[in-house]
Amino acid sequence: MSATSSVAATVKKSLRLDFSQSDPVVAARNAVGIAVPLVIGVAVGSIPVAVFGGVGAMFAAFADRPGSYRLRLSRMGMTSLAAGIGGGLSVLTSHSVLLSLLLIAVFSFTSGMLMSLGPVVAQIGIAGTAVAIVLNRFELPPASALGIGAVVVAAGLFQALLAIAGWPVHRHAPERAVLASVYEALATRTRSPHPKMMTPGAGVKLDAARTTITGFGHGHGPSMQSYRGLLDEAERIRLEVIALAYCLERFERAERSTQADAVHALLLATGSVLDSVAESLRKGKVFDDSMMEPVVEAVERLRDIIGDHPDSPTGRFASLHARALAGQLRACARMVTPGAVEGRIAEKPVTVGGIRVAVQAPFDTLRANLRLDSAIFRHAMRLAVLVTATDGLARLLPGSTRGYWISLMVLLLLRPDFAATLLRTTARLAGTLLGLGIGTAATFLVGSGNPYALIALVVIFVFGVRISGTPNAFFMSIWTAAYLVALLDLSGIPASDVVVPRLVDTVLAGILAVAATVVWPAWERSYLPTRLAELLASYRRYLAAVSDPAVSKASIDAARIAARLARSNAQTSLDRTRAEPVAGLAALYVGEGLLVQSHLFIQAAMVIDAARLSVSAAKVPVERVLAPLEPFVADATTTLTACEAAVLAGVPARGAVNLRDSYTRLAESLPEISPQSATVQPAILDAADRIANSVDTMVHLLRERSAATSD
Repeated sequence: MSATSSVAATVKKSLRLDFSQSDPVVAARNAVGIAVPLVIGVAVGSIPVAVFGGVGAMFAAFADRPGSYRLRLSRMGMTSLAAGIGGGLSVLTSHSVLLSLLLIAVFSFTSGMLMSLGPVVAQIGIAGTAVAIVLNRFELPPASALGIGAVVVAAGLFQALLAIAGWPVHRHAPERAVLASVYEALATRTRSPHPKMMTPGAGVKLDAARTTITGFGHGHGPSMQSYRGLLDEAERIRLEVIALAYCLERFERAERSTQADAVHALLLATGSVLDSVAESLRKGKVFDDSMMEPVVEAVERLRDIIGDHPDSPTGRFASLHARALAGQLRACARMVTPGAVEGRIAEKPVTVGGIRVAVQAPFDTLRANLRLDSAIFRHAMRLAVLVTATDGLARLLPGSTRGYWISLMVLLLLRPDFAATLLRTTARLAGTLLGLGIGTAATFLVGSGNPYALIALVVIFVFGVRISGTPNAFFMSIWTAAYLVALLDLSGIPASDVVVPRLVDTVLAGILAVAATVVWPAWERSYLPTRLAELLASYRRYLAAVSDPAVSKASIDAARIAARLARSNAQTSLDRTRAEPVAGLAALYVGEGLLVQSHLFIQAAMVIDAARLSVSAAKVPVERVLAPLEPFVADATTTLTACEAAVLAGVPARGAVNLRDSYTRLAESLPEISPQSATVQPAILDAADRIANSVDTMVHLLRERSAATSD
């Protein structure tokens, strides 16, 4: 694709509308949360209280995303606190240009670094920086700093209380419904007397699910990771069911009824599990782990029967795929609940021997990215320099009290790569142009002398902002611009004084943001394979470190930090690639799948890491516990190395080992461990099971990518 056509495709993409993630309940609730502080401020005769409260409530509304009540309150509360601190410090430093610019530089850099923790956390930094930029340009007495900060925080916390006061909101109903259809189709296939001969309806449903879950503008977070993982497992389960159906057909032709009955019983038990997965997704309920017991019994029965006929190739083939299918069903059982309940029920912490396993360490992730070779660090530096410089230059322009709009737009538009920055700039320019016109016309019709009518307009426009959803930058920009026109009119700045300056400032900010990325015009798609390979390599080294009895704590810590940095770089690279119109869909799909599976892999590896601590605390020799892992880890290392090469070359993983077989051998050897280490034995076996399934899924994804490319 040429540069011209790439830019044209990016512009076209920025103007698309996608309401798959829109939720009218959340939008209405957020609009009410902003209306209340506005009404209170006007009622008590304090327009500044109304405006500052509206700003705080608006930033808290952007943090109102799916999750448990505690997580949602924490996220919205932290955003409100950041906005309040930014506003208060901004007022305190407004008398000094040097201190003001230093404050903005620190906030901008912090905002950029928070991207290493994901876009949701980055929103906290953006809120604080944006409020600091805006309030810094108003002549407010330093004595009012605490009061202004308190108003901003209070309004944001009120918005948060509204978010947790009612019944949990289900924002991923489309994703859950389409996945449930996939698992229902798979279950129907397992119950057929001749599953191999059935019409492959699950394939069509899988395509529909892939479009819904990984299509344009799809969301992120724990629930979406669960859906993506379930989608990958559905692909593999379908293949295993077909393989077992082939064995069933062979046994029936050979009139081996015992073997045929055993395979049929396993398929029926599988169907029950798949139905339960579908029910959990549709009804948003916790998966019943007891549903896995018939599968375990069926696999054991099949293995015993096949063991009586060791000369049967079909029997060995059936036993192999039965074990693989059981592993995939266990993975589904683990993943379905977080996605089904959408975070409404807190997950139990992972513990080994009484020691809690820390799955996420945000401060360690930030520290790991404080280096020049980190994409996050480079973006944070560029953001700090450009936002601070534009804010300083804007002070020299006529009417500098409103020149903050340029630096504010740079903060909102600038992204680590050219494609994403151009995408947001195009959407923002087009949306701002329309929004300013709509806002100006609306405020003219209701009249500036009626504050409650202006509040009604603000509520309508905020509803439009929140109903747009994350994918619709263009549509969101329309209502954001209209909202600001109405809010500024309420504060005493007529709409006629806002339209032209805001449009000019937005154009200038867009030009500056795009120009900053043109200085380093690299398409991220060329870096994505390397970032993914580095991620797999770092995880491979971490697994090798935690499973090596002789390795030092410092080496494990270094491997852990390197793994966090590699994950941040890979996630950032994937996000940039997703925004590029020149990226191949197959490569993007595989990249997302590898990232999800690698996350499952690293969580399991951390369980082994925690097991080391538990064993050491119990004064049991570490060698006694980790020695049986050596063959399994060696096979995992070989397979991950093959995956690294496959990612870089765009080919299947050559030389990969079937880790399901390795896991079976490990499970047979673990009972030989001393009873003294029995407290960690189940945890290690479970971790190995998860590692086997995640790595085997990576191999499957790379094989599919290669097949799609060759087609």
